[in-house]
Amino acid sequence: MERILRGIMRYRNTTREQMVKEFQKVRDNPEPKAVFFTCMDSRMIPTRYTDTHVGDMFVVRNAGNLIPHAQHFQDEYFSCEPAALELGCVVNDIRHIIVCGHSDCKAMNLLYQLRDPDFASKLNRRLSPLRSWLCTHANTSLERFQEWYAGGMKDPLLFSSETPLRRFVAYIDLEHRFALEDKLSQINTLQQMSNIASYGFLKARLESHDLHIHALWFDIYTGDIYYFSRGAKRFVAVDESSVEQLSAEVRRFYS
Repeated sequence: MERILRGIMRYRNTTREQMVKEFQKVRDNPEPKAVFFTCMDSRMIPTRYTDTHVGDMFVVRNAGNLIPHAQHFQDEYFSCEPAALELGCVVNDIRHIIVCGHSDCKAMNLLYQLRDPDFASKLNRRLSPLRSWLCTHANTSLERFQEWYAGGMKDPLLFSSETPLRRFVAYIDLEHRFALEDKLSQINTLQQMSNIASYGFLKARLESHDLHIHALWFDIYTGDIYYFSRGAKRFVAVDESSVEQLSAEVRRFYS
């Protein structure tokens, strides 16, 4: 805690003045552009790797960057994640939702271990809120991964997104650069797009193409950010060779 306190003092003596100016600029008329769901991992600093600033995004963080499917709630406004969707997309009229997973995700590493029925037993789930959270809200991701793995990890996966008819094909790590747990993390990130679309209060905007869902994936070891391109049907590294093409895709499909 002392380190945090010392950090606050450094902030007061360095960036505080500039941040106050930014706060004042957006105080009466903030115009955030995205609701950004990501993992609570301490290595994930979304405002830094997206170069965003005060007022640019709503950021929601939890273990495994999960958005529970609406079927888990009798009332759709029962947990933080759908409440954040309503606050961002309904109350504040934000048009873009982004889900960002990452490599070496401790939640996804644990989810991978939950393939073992004994490890995922009800008794163990009662002893571990994290296991219970993952078994309840990430089991669909794990099932999809296991089916894909059993098929040889070559076939594409089919996901629904904004509406049941707006489906997209996804090839996962064709180059086999990532660990199995990271492949699971990518599948989990894409599955959250379907989960987001399950909420009835978003239905009209999604159907009218007034609200859009995107997926990013961050490799913490290289610092590379991947954007899921529906055109390329895979996660594409955002770099000097791809950014113009990806920007054109975003303008074409999501403007």
